[in-house]
Amino acid sequence: MKMRYEYSSELKGQAIGTDYDMSELALSGKMDKVIRFISWQMNSYKSKIADIQKGSFQASDGIEIPFYTFTPKEKREKYPAIVYYHGGGFMFPIQKAMMDNSALYASNCGVKVFLPDYRIVPKVDCKRVNDDCYEMLQYVFQNASQLQVDPEQVILYGDSAGGCLAANAAIRNRDEDRFPLLAQMLLYPVCDNESWRYESVDEYEYGVWSKKANDSMWKLFFHNGCEEIRRVVPMKNDCHGLPQAYVEPQEMDVLRDEAIAYANKLKAAGVETECNLIGGSYHGFDAELKSPLVKRVFEHRYQVIRRFIRQTEEK
Repeated sequence: MKMRYEYSSELKGQAIGTDYDMSELALSGKMDKVIRFISWQMNSYKSKIADIQKGSFQASDGIEIPFYTFTPKEKREKYPAIVYYHGGGFMFPIQKAMMDNSALYASNCGVKVFLPDYRIVPKVDCKRVNDDCYEMLQYVFQNASQLQVDPEQVILYGDSAGGCLAANAAIRNRDEDRFPLLAQMLLYPVCDNESWRYESVDEYEYGVWSKKANDSMWKLFFHNGCEEIRRVVPMKNDCHGLPQAYVEPQEMDVLRDEAIAYANKLKAAGVETECNLIGGSYHGFDAELKSPLVKRVFEHRYQVIRRFIRQTEEK
């Protein structure tokens, strides 16, 4: 099958995208078997470059939320930390690419990575998804000593829908004046439910993450209602006082323009922000770990993480 878009020659690309109604599949229960299989696979995930442990914390509604911890092989008394919110349209659990990424960051940047398996829609509503994510951040700070985490060196990280959750956690943390977040890293992030406002949505309508999939994602996310939309949509917020940011849009992605718009909003609010548009890339391109382009992008991300950490060490 011929690809619709001219991705970088350094990427294999994906000829088959997601041009279907995700909400219909989720609400009908047709995705449940796939979700269970993905979760089962991740339980047996192994890494040669980082130590992996599975733990849990108790959410505010009393439910235990599982999470994975990736620790560098090189042992220290305490580590910088990344709290990583995985992508998946708010409706899929942790997948292999997110586990791979976590191990790479732990190994190459000397950070401890916490990857929560937050609850997903439609099993819970959009508020609960965000609460799970914020409470993971809260857990890391409140147990920093036990977890061997330096509380002055905590970075929020999220890709795709996880980018939305990371941005929301940063906003809530600012509003509640809670913890000293060091930075936020948002990779091809979901930022705005009003996707029709952005040219890239029509330009890459049939991309790996399609316009139809994106629209149905928001439909599913709001399926159980939403009491306060600004708590779950980053673009609905004022950005003053947020931690420094790295935003990485992909050129051939329906989410490209909303990611750029959010980066510009951060900059306009005085937040130090790097917006790094990756030419020739598609949504989720970084799963192609053997690609020379992907390797260069990861090297840059490592540099960004190290730069964030150095800032606290130089104070």
